[in-house]
Amino acid sequence: DLGEAVSKKDILNLVYLARFYKLDEIADYWENVVKINSWQNNRIYETIVRKLFFNVADKKIAILGFSFKKDTNDTRESPAINICKNLMNDGASLNIHDFKVSKETINKDLSYKNEVNGSINWDFKEDVYSS
Repeated sequence: DLGEAVSKKDILNLVYLARFYKLDEIADYWENVVKINSWQNNRIYETIVRKLFFNVADKKIAILGFSFKKDTNDTRESPAINICKNLMNDGASLNIHDFKVSKETINKDLSYKNEVNGSINWDFKEDVYSS
């Protein structure tokens, strides 16, 4: 199904096979797909920071959705992980909500302490409308 999301690992395997069979143009294309996806993750983080006047410190930000793709509890390679970590490193406090992903899974994925002050700056919200 072309509608299914494909993981970075799958694409890199395709790049490997293309290189093995000397299909360098195809390998280059798919390698660039991985680079564009990485750029997109950074762009989302930078857009959030820019919209908040380049300062997210002490701001509460809602994260609506944490999984790798819609309608799943799979968080492997989820862009939300790095976006959340970057925001928290900049001092933001996050309220994270996902219908399918458990608090325990998010805790495992974000199990780190803020590099600046050692705090954990996120909370799981089962109710998207709670503060």
